[in-house]
Amino acid sequence: MRELFKDKIFLRNISSLALPIMLNELINSLINIMDTFMTGKLGAESVTAVGLSNQIFFLFNLCSFGICSGATVFMAQYWGNNDIKGVRKVLGLAFMLVESCAILFFLGATFLPKELLSIYSKDANVIALGETYLKTIGLSYLIMAFVNVVNVSLKAIGRASQPMITTFIALVTNVCLNYIFIFKMGMGVKGAALGTICARSLECIVQISLILIRKIEILGTPKDYTALDKVFIKKYLIIALPVFLNELIWALGTTCYSIAYKYSGTVAQAAVQVSTSVQSLFAVAGMGIGAACGILLSNILGAGDSERAIDYSKKGTYLTIIFSVLSGITLAIFAPFIISFFDIDEQGKKYALYMLYIVAVGILFKNINYINIIGILRSGGDTLSGLILDMTSVWLVGVPMAFLGSKFLGLPIYVTFAMVYTEEMFKMIFSQTRVLKRKWANTII
Repeated sequence: MRELFKDKIFLRNISSLALPIMLNELINSLINIMDTFMTGKLGAESVTAVGLSNQIFFLFNLCSFGICSGATVFMAQYWGNNDIKGVRKVLGLAFMLVESCAILFFLGATFLPKELLSIYSKDANVIALGETYLKTIGLSYLIMAFVNVVNVSLKAIGRASQPMITTFIALVTNVCLNYIFIFKMGMGVKGAALGTICARSLECIVQISLILIRKIEILGTPKDYTALDKVFIKKYLIIALPVFLNELIWALGTTCYSIAYKYSGTVAQAAVQVSTSVQSLFAVAGMGIGAACGILLSNILGAGDSERAIDYSKKGTYLTIIFSVLSGITLAIFAPFIISFFDIDEQGKKYALYMLYIVAVGILFKNINYINIIGILRSGGDTLSGLILDMTSVWLVGVPMAFLGSKFLGLPIYVTFAMVYTEEMFKMIFSQTRVLKRKWANTII
């Protein structure tokens, strides 16, 4: 631990990436939570409808993240090797894959909203409200696909501050338009969806404009983005496919949590939406360090320095532990104050408060898993291990616990929530063991 604070170069490099990524993740979480918070003023049914509709976006976002994470490994290693053409080539392939994924989710949200929402809820009013929201918000998937790919490419080449700026613009726009559409124009949950679409559209426009004005290195010719060959595509898929499957299988597993929670009732589901939204705010430090560490390690491995990558992985883990403990203590102290902002009934507030106390303890395990799997193992292409770890922990521990507690034992939602969180502890034991074996430190380009 002492070596961490002595290494000024590491601290400077990690902070230049981690701080913008943390702020970017925080702002992104705030954008997502604003729909939940502002529609919360309309009652438990509205907040549940928006929260469950956003499970579809959650699935899309994780599929997108899976594709982009695989791309980030290559782009960061190419950048570390001073190969900008390689970066552009990966960007082009990632864009094609993510947009294809976005089209599928857009079609589902537009033409099958009722069928999708029926998976998560038995409440007819919740489904009806969610259907309105989902039909409207579907267009944003196509916009976010482009934004996600561009953002990860900028982070991979060390320009992490730009996505932070454009995401902040989206947040301010989203809050202002949500207020106008939901309350002034009385559009309810549909207004929340329109506010999000407008905000994300503006984010996309500003991002493209900045890239053109600043002539950032990812800017190239159409040929640069389509210069693909079978050897490269095969190598990319070997690394990226397990990442995509990892995120997809994990996302489907966590979606099953929502399916299980419906047996606890609408009030319990509203409490879950509140607590998971707040959780995302307090997990940003760990996510920022993990993502920054992954980029930094990939840059170093791209330059062929595996020993320094191993040293930096240890220091990144120490930093994650420090920030996770601080985040957990802060959340535990302010949880009652945070819950008071949400307009759900007293029972729902009590459930949400207990769940936030669980998050305050569990966030340490969650963040260590994040840096181990996404920050360290993926940086050197050890993506198959991450797939196995996430798949076994979610499907053999998390999902059975969710249905056992909610459906079969009828336990209070916060007890079920705690049972589900044990999958993070299970995962941490094995992810840490894999990291310590050092087989992940490979140059893949």
